[in-house]
Amino acid sequence: MRSLIALGAFLACVPFVWTQNSSFPDISDFTKSPTEHIINQVYEPFQVKAVTGTITFDGSDEGVPAVLFEIEGPGSQRTMRHGMTDRHGHFKISHVPQGTYKFKATLNAYQSVVGTIVVSKQAAKLSDIKIRMRVGM
Repeated sequence: MRSLIALGAFLACVPFVWTQNSSFPDISDFTKSPTEHIINQVYEPFQVKAVTGTITFDGSDEGVPAVLFEIEGPGSQRTMRHGMTDRHGHFKISHVPQGTYKFKATLNAYQSVVGTIVVSKQAAKLSDIKIRMRVGM
């Protein structure tokens, strides 16, 4: 009898847990690194005129080379575009139409980073999208 009560209490809590995670973006189309265990989300969208930026180590200004930077969109479109950071941690994805995009930065042995980019000709131009990556766990 106690097991049935415990099971019922557990099942009553399960939908609540799923609802809590519903704000996390669907990243099923993005590349997953072999050691990806932690994904950090940037909640504030980047408002830019062009998709260019720098990825650095957390706690340092040193650029991270060979990071895969992917965007999907605009909107609900599943069109994927990607670029890699150079040896200084700089990336650029050219000819990105206006719209809202999901992004993911991925590198083996690092925690991935996801978020949103809004590309608009009227946006206050950011000189650089800046993302900090942490060593994975």
